[in-house]
Amino acid sequence: MNGSHPGTPFWVPSAALQRHLNRTATGRDECDWLTHVRAAHLPARVPRTLVIGCGYGFLERALARYEGIGEILATDGDPASLEAAAKAAQHEGFASIRHARWEPGSEALPGTGWSFIIAHDVLHHVPALDPLLRSIRGALAPGGRFVFYEYTGPPRFQHGEAAMELVDRYFRVLPDRIRTDPRTGRILWRRERADAARLERENPHEAATDALLPLARRLFGVDAELSGGEGLLHPLLAGLESGFRPGSAEDERLLDVLCAAEARATSLRMLSPLFTIFVGRRPA
Repeated sequence: MNGSHPGTPFWVPSAALQRHLNRTATGRDECDWLTHVRAAHLPARVPRTLVIGCGYGFLERALARYEGIGEILATDGDPASLEAAAKAAQHEGFASIRHARWEPGSEALPGTGWSFIIAHDVLHHVPALDPLLRSIRGALAPGGRFVFYEYTGPPRFQHGEAAMELVDRYFRVLPDRIRTDPRTGRILWRRERADAARLERENPHEAATDALLPLARRLFGVDAELSGGEGLLHPLLAGLESGFRPGSAEDERLLDVLCAAEARATSLRMLSPLFTIFVGRRPA
């Protein structure tokens, strides 16, 4: 998710998708997950925040706009992303934000006594989750909160038969320009399940385990678990973002239909959410 707004799906900026994900997480079209977490689960003053996996920096810039958020250290393992994030924060005048290179799981957590630690789209890439989550718990100040927005679906994207049948049903009605494989230029006629063996060879830490959520529940006091949804949208559309036309009314109507289909299938338990927003606290 590299959109400019918290919770925007990574494949295409879209008001229809944003409304859908807002409803999925918070029950309100106009309230995104981060705004909800700030209002409902964080204290009035949050002196020190650590961002894990900041990417291009939208998360720390969004946080810095909220009243009561103090200094923020935003980290990432990619130097190019960090440079872009730091330039954006400087351009927008956020003096409270600092950036530092840090790779989760490869070195000690940067500092302790954090009021708030937040991770976004990075923990499901970490091979040794147990020691990392324990170090996060230890680095929180008393009463500190830990929040992540992460993929928590089946390992290696091995979705069940019922889910893939639903994906194929909707894939067949997509326009050719969206079903065109951007790598080969060929029109695809069905969505294949990810090749788990190939994914393990080429990207061994990508969605390798489904242990994150159970482990977080065990190590932290659970304040809330919000649905990130995408049980249909992610397997259906991921990787096909180049087929969408930003600002297209036709594409917005299509996305509205797909979002409604996902919401209905999830409510009927035909699909499970693939992403979770977890809100925890350091145990007493």
